[in-house]
Amino acid sequence: MATQRQYESATVFNARIVDMRHLWTPSTEYRGQQTQKPNYFSLFIVPKTQAHWSQEPVFGSVMQAFTKLLQGTLQWSAQNPNAINWPIADGDMPSPDGKSSEFAKGHWLFSASTGNPPNVELVQAGGALVKLQNKVGVKAGDFVMTGITAAVKQNDPRGVKFYLNAVVFTAPGEEIVFANSVSGAELMRMAQQQGLQVAGFSGSPGPGFGTPQSGGFAPPAGAPGFTPPPGPSGHGNPGFGQPPAPITGNPAAPAFGAPAPGGMPGGFGGSATFHSNPQGFGTPPQAPSAPFPGR
Repeated sequence: MATQRQYESATVFNARIVDMRHLWTPSTEYRGQQTQKPNYFSLFIVPKTQAHWSQEPVFGSVMQAFTKLLQGTLQWSAQNPNAINWPIADGDMPSPDGKSSEFAKGHWLFSASTGNPPNVELVQAGGALVKLQNKVGVKAGDFVMTGITAAVKQNDPRGVKFYLNAVVFTAPGEEIVFANSVSGAELMRMAQQQGLQVAGFSGSPGPGFGTPQSGGFAPPAGAPGFTPPPGPSGHGNPGFGQPPAPITGNPAAPAFGAPAPGGMPGGFGGSATFHSNPQGFGTPPQAPSAPFPGR
């Protein structure tokens, strides 16, 4: 008779989200091959304050889950750190392919995945939670709290992985920009260096956004009118690069209740209001080169 697989729930507060390209839209292939199931996943970072992640207060709930999951082997594995493939990685160490990322330095990294759409919400002013159906209003680098489930890997008895259940965006954070990408702030700065003054939108845009006037740029004083080159009318980024290699497909995680809006530890310092036109909600063209724990 097969042993029933064990799952243990955990939470992580005051993390920052890094990769959310497949938080709403699942990945369906891995290294050019179609996967059997859709795969939702995301990558998160938390700042280092201790020599080892197991001593970090932010991972207190995770350690409780590991204790239940591994029982008597946890102390032995702590003395033999390479004996278990943990789902948390050191951002100051290069990935298995020898790459590293600036955003990962001084942080612990962890990733989580699921076969079903995770519950994604945003905290508005006053603590109200609203569902997020897409990434409009949030960006890589924002602060989140996560609900995850830990389990021993099916194909590796010495490996532990995280299933992703819930992500709640709690406050804006400094935008994380990947290699060969550019942030909205950098585009604004480059436009100003060329003498272009961005006119901006006036009021709430209606259907079709009205008739554009010189691409939204006001020509500099004394200069001839600026006519932007023709471009597509859509708001997407066609040809912006192929999606990165995802974490391999996994079965759906057990149901997990979404975190309540109040009484959460982690020092969020109140709720935040997100605006409808944030910077940096374009899809990054290149995957983070930091290691993806749990693959």
